[in-house]
Amino acid sequence: MNQDHYIIIGTAGHVDHGKTLLTAALTGIDTDRLPEEKRRGMTIVPGFVPLDLKSGRRLGLIDVPGHEKFVKNMLAGVAGIDMVMLVVAANEGVMPQTVEHLNILHLLGIDKGVVVITKLDTVDEEMIKIVKTQVEELLAPTLLRNAPIVAVSAATGQNIEELRHVLDTVAAEVSGKPANGYCRIPVDRVFTKTGFGTIVTGTLWMGRIKSGQKLQLLPQNSELRVRGLQVHGKNVEEAKAGQRTAINLVGSDTDKIACGSWLAQVGLLKETYRIDVFLTSLGSAKTLSHRTRVRVHHGTTEALARINLLDREELKPGACCFAQLIMETPLPPLKGDRLVLRSYSPTYTIGGATVVDPFPKRHKRFDAQILLQLARKNTQDQHESVTDVLRQSQKPLSSAEIAHAAQLTPAEVEQYLATQIQENRIIQMQIDHESYYLLPEQQENLLKISLDLIADYHQRYPLRKGVPLPELRQPIFPDYHVRQLSILLDQWQQAGKIIINGATISKADFSNHPNPKQEQGLFQIIQAYEKGKFTPPEWKAVIQELAITQTDATEYLLWLTENGKLIKAGSLYYSTNAILKAQALLRKLFLNHDFTIGEARDALAVSRKYAQTILEYLDAQKITIRVGDTRHFLK
Repeated sequence: MNQDHYIIIGTAGHVDHGKTLLTAALTGIDTDRLPEEKRRGMTIVPGFVPLDLKSGRRLGLIDVPGHEKFVKNMLAGVAGIDMVMLVVAANEGVMPQTVEHLNILHLLGIDKGVVVITKLDTVDEEMIKIVKTQVEELLAPTLLRNAPIVAVSAATGQNIEELRHVLDTVAAEVSGKPANGYCRIPVDRVFTKTGFGTIVTGTLWMGRIKSGQKLQLLPQNSELRVRGLQVHGKNVEEAKAGQRTAINLVGSDTDKIACGSWLAQVGLLKETYRIDVFLTSLGSAKTLSHRTRVRVHHGTTEALARINLLDREELKPGACCFAQLIMETPLPPLKGDRLVLRSYSPTYTIGGATVVDPFPKRHKRFDAQILLQLARKNTQDQHESVTDVLRQSQKPLSSAEIAHAAQLTPAEVEQYLATQIQENRIIQMQIDHESYYLLPEQQENLLKISLDLIADYHQRYPLRKGVPLPELRQPIFPDYHVRQLSILLDQWQQAGKIIINGATISKADFSNHPNPKQEQGLFQIIQAYEKGKFTPPEWKAVIQELAITQTDATEYLLWLTENGKLIKAGSLYYSTNAILKAQALLRKLFLNHDFTIGEARDALAVSRKYAQTILEYLDAQKITIRVGDTRHFLK
């Protein structure tokens, strides 16, 4: 069998309209496997079987529950389907769950399918015409308005082959799911098997899963390993998007997997308590008020949330708007995912939502700028999501990081980046053999913020050379790698915006020359230390004598040491001239032979304390070296 992609088809319709019998007639398999299902004569949980067609296509067929009590299970079953068989019994016509199931399919964006009128053998032709008219009116406002209608009898086999042909024709129009992205699968069934352990099933929404691969389990956020894979009962090394897949898993949290869990490429999904959505209310629903509590269905997961309407106080039936879902328990959606909303109590379907932003900030209501941003995000094409990913990032990203976040293949991202770089819409930053990317407006904004911070620092500390790098990095570049920041700062220096002085950054036009008042204070301090020569005064004593404030004293001391006017030796400060003179005097006397600290003391005419301090400084500068109780000059 040659097939470009894999297609999942689901049944839908009211209870006891013959979905399971129809499935058996098409496949030869009874999907009611639970004892309770046999006893009650209805499907409770979805059943999954292969459906082979004459073209060679093999569809994965999901038989979902029709009873109103099991709509949650129905939603789990249709999560990820590509097309539908909407089943309507000829002897009853359109019923409540027919309508609700069709609404759910519409909200999930299912636009390919076939309507099957069953129990053809129980009614006359007139009744078939009436039911067909009902169905056509029901389909008219939905995405399935053009779906073909076939009347069959599963009991006698009448028109079953015609139905197969129609299913084959519709399946040929289904585009299928992307197999080249990152994998994720909502779990709809979990069981254990002796000798194998835990096995889960679900429809692979996108990407591929390989035997031996590690997958992330949510909501536990742990890693599990794929021991084995099956597709339609056959062992495979790889499962592809669109296939019904059984996964044998090993790991410490396998006992925590349940229907509603998610398995995905490690690092792909992240749970969120807040989701921006484009919300659509069903025409048959009641008016939705701001802060209404609802049940949110995402894949096979159900969670409670409240709806924050962003531009109105209530949403009328059939209307749509942007809203923010505030989750009571988190969900792990991606942008573009479709959600089904049901009322809290009593439970019925009220609308649907498309995920616009899975990780938004809390929004202020009735904010025109926020609404414009949401409208842009809601209409942007797939490649524009690359720009959106960069815009939301706090650091330059590699193409692999962009592909992961935007849910595109590396090849697609590289192609888009090349075009955008050529048009100067994205900046490329080369670090060793790796490229990183950011937006020009991000760089401009960072430069503005950095220059503002540096200017403020210059104003507060006019005698300092500039901002210490850590004080610039922490508030503005906390997520930047050292090399990324270094390259960015080098670019700004080459552009004449800043000057890098070792580990400090200053504006290009800044000079830390003291003003006249500061010059006077600095001159007096230097004079005091020049006067002290080899026996310098204590810093505190100098400051007190000159009546210099502590704030000014701190800045003066930093300027004097940075500009080489004072040298710190031990706990003392010396004028630079004093140290140079002491070095010259000792070199003249002891250049060719060793000398003791006592000899140095006598030569400098100071106490042992000051002689020792000067000699230890010279040792630290590799000018002298101590050997036992003596020293000699190295230079």
